[in-house]
Amino acid sequence: MSLLLTICSLHFIAQLSPGPDVLLVAKSSASTTRQNTLKIVLGISVGIIVWVVLTLLGFTVLIEQWPWIQQVLMFIGGFFLAKMGYAMLKGGILHLKQETSLQGVMSEQPKNYFIMGLLTNLSNPKTLIYFSSVFSLALSSSANSHLKSQLAVIIPIQTFLVFSLFMLIMSMPKVKSIYQKSGSYIDIVSGALFLIFALWLWLDAIQLL
Repeated sequence: MSLLLTICSLHFIAQLSPGPDVLLVAKSSASTTRQNTLKIVLGISVGIIVWVVLTLLGFTVLIEQWPWIQQVLMFIGGFFLAKMGYAMLKGGILHLKQETSLQGVMSEQPKNYFIMGLLTNLSNPKTLIYFSSVFSLALSSSANSHLKSQLAVIIPIQTFLVFSLFMLIMSMPKVKSIYQKSGSYIDIVSGALFLIFALWLWLDAIQLL
C-alpha cells in the first residue's frame, strides 16, 4: 500500500506541474462551460490510460531498442501542439484587434472537446518515459503482482478527479470574470506556451538523432 501511495503522490505532483494538460484545462475552465471542460478532462484521463497500459506492457523497452519510434512520436506530438498553439495565438491576436466578447471567443473553440483533451495528452510521448521511471518499483520482480492492475485503474481515476477539482476552481465566477477582461491576452500567452512545448519536443527529438 505504501508503494502505491508513493506512486500516486508522485503522479499528483507531476499532474499539476506546468504542461499542455494543465494549461488546456485551466484555459477551458475559464473560457467555456464546465461540461465542455469535463470532456477535455475525460479525454486526458483516457490518454493517461493509454500511457499507463503501454508502460506496464513494457513499451519503453521497445523504444530503448528502436529510439526512432520515440523520435517519430515526438515530431508528431510537437506538430499537434504547434497547430493548437498557432490557432490560439492567431485567435487571440484577432480577437484583441476586433475587441470581441467572451461569447465570441467561446463560439470559435473546437467542438470535440474529448478528442482535444485526448490528443493533447497523447501529443507528449515523454509521458511514457515519465511513467516508466515512476513505475520502476512496480515493474520490479519483487513488487506485488496486483500492483500493476491497481495502478492501471487508480492512476487514470486520480487524473480525472484531480483535474475535475482543478476545473471547479478555475471555473469560479471570479476567474471567469478575469478571463472575460483579458481573454485575448490569455489566448496569446497560451498559444505561445503551446508553441514552446512543441519546440521543446522537436529539440529533444533532434538530440536523439
